[in-house]
Amino acid sequence: MRFYLIYILLIFLLPKETMCSQLDKYSNSDTSKIKNQFLAYPVVFYLPETRWGFGAAGLYNFRFRSESAESNPSQIQLIASYTQNKQLIFVMPFELYRKYNTWKIKGELTYFRYQFNAYGIGFDTKAENKEIYRANAPRVRIDVLKRYKKTFLGMRFAFDRFSMDEIKTNGILEQQSPVGLNGGINAGIGLLAHSDERNFIFNPTKGHYVEMESFFSNKITGSDFNFFKLFVNASKYIKLSENHTLVGNINTVFTQGKPPFFDMPFFGTPRIMRGYQDRRFMDKNMLVLQAEYRFPLYKRLHGVGFISTGTVGKSYASLFTNPYQLAHGAGLRFIINKKDRVRLRLDYGLTPSEGGAFYLTINDAF
Repeated sequence: MRFYLIYILLIFLLPKETMCSQLDKYSNSDTSKIKNQFLAYPVVFYLPETRWGFGAAGLYNFRFRSESAESNPSQIQLIASYTQNKQLIFVMPFELYRKYNTWKIKGELTYFRYQFNAYGIGFDTKAENKEIYRANAPRVRIDVLKRYKKTFLGMRFAFDRFSMDEIKTNGILEQQSPVGLNGGINAGIGLLAHSDERNFIFNPTKGHYVEMESFFSNKITGSDFNFFKLFVNASKYIKLSENHTLVGNINTVFTQGKPPFFDMPFFGTPRIMRGYQDRRFMDKNMLVLQAEYRFPLYKRLHGVGFISTGTVGKSYASLFTNPYQLAHGAGLRFIINKKDRVRLRLDYGLTPSEGGAFYLTINDAF
């Protein structure tokens, strides 16, 4: 089981407001007047591959001055940590809305010097073959989309410069020798389409959200790798009753060519197949089906139960014949912004035979 020991201190920082007075303001006044909110918390964790790690995470939920209170909120997150094994992670995902939701700018700025799990590539890898390698990479993702009614259309720019060391001699990576084992630059452009009919962009209770991406990476885009990837992520939200919501999600990836193994889809993220270890199953193609039931517990505290099933494969056709893995779990949500429905998320995912994992982050998995 992947174990996290986490100490959290929540601090809401708004001009001339204390945490207590801000919470009272959310409960007893017109929340449409509240536009900006900052949340920060330190994080302490322990993992066998990292030993003790220390860091901080933050969230800034806001609207630009020219935007109305009814426009979608913009959000910037920040996570930074350092471990006893001299590992460093810096992640800054963001989602910005301008001109009353006409423009959406979404992306991620990342730098990491970290250790990652490797089990090999394919649906039949074994947990006991786990090995750890060290990687170093800056990463940039920038999406620019324009809205046409309820559909966003746009482009993505992506850049990774990946290098690896401390690869186990005669280990699973050396034996399989996947594309990208010696590192390299993965740079490309993508065409994007988002269909968004959610009633809220964070924690919706009805509607749907569909995200499609076709991504090209080759010498023309400045990449060391040549491949094409088609990605679809779709969610449907069904309101059962007040604050009770059933959500279904499908996440699938189709790849042609020779992608680097560090850019292949994989299980074990805070959004996909929660419960499996990081990068437990990976390959060129993936299909995952997930469902989640969200319900209230007490005031700002809500609960969820979730289940996921999925597989990976060398070809897309093999996804319909390969065996499927199963994961399930439960979690808690603490509402930190009633108007925009921003929530702090703590999940525990469990697998039938390989233990489980905790996840602490902001916003729902899908």
